[in-house]
Amino acid sequence: MSEKKEDEVEKKKGLSRKDFLSTSATAAAGFFVVPRHVLGGPGYTAPSDKLNIACIGVGGMGASNTRSLAELGENIYALCDVDEEYAAETLYSYPKAKRYVDFREMLDKEDEIDAVMVATPDNTHAAIAIYAMERGKHAFVQKPLTRTIYEARRMAEVAEETGVATQMGNQGHAYESTYKIVEYIRQGVIGEVSEVDCWTNRPKGYWPQGAQVNEADEMPVVPYTMHWDLWVGPSPYRPYHPDYAPFAWRGRWDFGSGSLGDMGAHIMDQPYWALDLGMPEQVHASSTPFNGEAFPLGSSVHYTFPAKGDRGEVKLNWYDGGLLPPRPAELADGKQMGAGGGGMIFHGTEGKLMADVYGQNARFIPESDIDKFGQPDKTMDRSPGIHEEWVQAAKGNSETSSNFQYGAALTETMLIGNLAIRFSDSNKKLQWDAENMSVKNLQEANAWLDERNNFRTGWREIIG
Repeated sequence: MSEKKEDEVEKKKGLSRKDFLSTSATAAAGFFVVPRHVLGGPGYTAPSDKLNIACIGVGGMGASNTRSLAELGENIYALCDVDEEYAAETLYSYPKAKRYVDFREMLDKEDEIDAVMVATPDNTHAAIAIYAMERGKHAFVQKPLTRTIYEARRMAEVAEETGVATQMGNQGHAYESTYKIVEYIRQGVIGEVSEVDCWTNRPKGYWPQGAQVNEADEMPVVPYTMHWDLWVGPSPYRPYHPDYAPFAWRGRWDFGSGSLGDMGAHIMDQPYWALDLGMPEQVHASSTPFNGEAFPLGSSVHYTFPAKGDRGEVKLNWYDGGLLPPRPAELADGKQMGAGGGGMIFHGTEGKLMADVYGQNARFIPESDIDKFGQPDKTMDRSPGIHEEWVQAAKGNSETSSNFQYGAALTETMLIGNLAIRFSDSNKKLQWDAENMSVKNLQEANAWLDERNNFRTGWREIIG
């Protein structure tokens, strides 16, 4: 057992559920974050101008999202999480917020809620967001928007029907570096782009992947702070295991979207936006062994996007698990490809542009080309930030740039890649029919576009 695991076990010894809740109350009284607006001064927001936001899934990335929204001066009205221990720090930090474990109960009871932030595992994104949007709540949902392709389409549809303000939480979309990349590419600085390479080192060093959980073995007892049935959500039920929660779910098909779903929204976003890629017409993949339950240790996915407008056909190549695209001959010896565990390279007829994760640190290769290309013309209005965009849109002051129409299309593209990974042994290039949401040349693949038949009763009805 690792030192970290031993510490976790020691923390739980002798602590009953009653003790935990009592400790929570004591901690809440002694420690909490005071949002900046409470103190007045610069950035102060009058109570009448604040959104009442319900944050759902407030451990991990959800804690950061909640903090960002509070720092904007909005009212964290309610907190909802099915894992009381994992979410404990956030629950302590906002003692005035109402607490729930079931989002349905919260949204049915709390009419004062204006908007929801959703940062749960991928498998519950769609159900929670749809339930909220149909009740008129604005919705911010962490990337990837959904776990299945049907859910992505349904999310975009409900967002359009209800007219609420929506945003997918791919924060790099709002970065200055991303805007510069879009301007460089659209202004033809490196000529016509016909190919883009994207890569991440995940899951390496982040979560285990590749192996099945042996449910024939004795399974651990569900922690008393975990509402396991709600955590499983619409997915097929299985016993609790720490290989699923609180974090390793990302590598499991029924709960997450693998490395492509986790990082594609941060690394494919820039080429997707800059080149207005739309839907691919063809996708194929290769990978280490895939058992159908856990995503493989490493994979490569190759997309072909048809010509559109003034640009020609574009090929986009994705690599994960430590796999890398071919090293450009123009890149000087000793220079790293990308940084932060991943990156992207745009291949143009007049040069190459490389950037890190989130599109940061965009630079030309060879480096001497920066003198030739210089800076792009600043033609796009900048974002104030991924959270502030959404807050202002919810107040009717602006629009969001990564709304559910854009986010659903990007998510669908990533999930088509996962489908290609699942059927990489077919030795076929999947022909994607976007209009009819189907694979034209591999019928058995179509069962995985819409997995509602596998959803548990009560959940499939919410998604619709």
